[in-house]
Amino acid sequence: YESLKPIFLSLFSGGPTSEAFLASAVCAGGLASIILCPIEETRIRLVTDPTFGKGLLDGLPKLLKEEGVMSPFRRGMPPMLSKQVPYTMGKQVSFDLFAGMLYTMLVGMSFVPQKEIALEVEVGAAFLASIVACLASHPGDVLLTATYKDSDDSSGDGFGATIKKVYEGGGAGAFIRGLNARLFHVGCIITFQLVLYDQIKQALGLPASGS
Repeated sequence: YESLKPIFLSLFSGGPTSEAFLASAVCAGGLASIILCPIEETRIRLVTDPTFGKGLLDGLPKLLKEEGVMSPFRRGMPPMLSKQVPYTMGKQVSFDLFAGMLYTMLVGMSFVPQKEIALEVEVGAAFLASIVACLASHPGDVLLTATYKDSDDSSGDGFGATIKKVYEGGGAGAFIRGLNARLFHVGCIITFQLVLYDQIKQALGLPASGS
């Protein structure tokens, strides 16, 4: 995401920075989906068939050898994209935008110690971004779970059939089922990740997010 931002900022020069941030997040989320798909498919096989392998290192090569290189992507890629792209957009882009807004607000407040602004901005922006990321990616997470729920299902009905199945199981509300637990669990993880991410950026000499 960070490496793509300068590229898209130059392509979208003169336009809102949010457009470049969104384009960077979409590409980063797509790349993450490509990496995660084979890993998720292997994990499911290891869970449903303990004799398949001892772990990822031997399970993944065996999966690719038996079913082909493209096999993990046929079923898993659409739901993975529906989760990972909104997740990356919600997490990274909103973190940058919230950090920028908080810096603008806090810099003008004389009672806020200037040396403490960076940490306060990081934590506040990370917390808000975690909420956006969970809300944006939860429907995709529901679809990804539904896709792999029946791990022995070989009907090949596709992503559209999964969406229909989830909707028939509870209407629109089915796509946000379990959101409260995810907001707490994943939200805490994302907040910690983003604070650590911004600290590492600054340690490497990069500007703080939103500054």
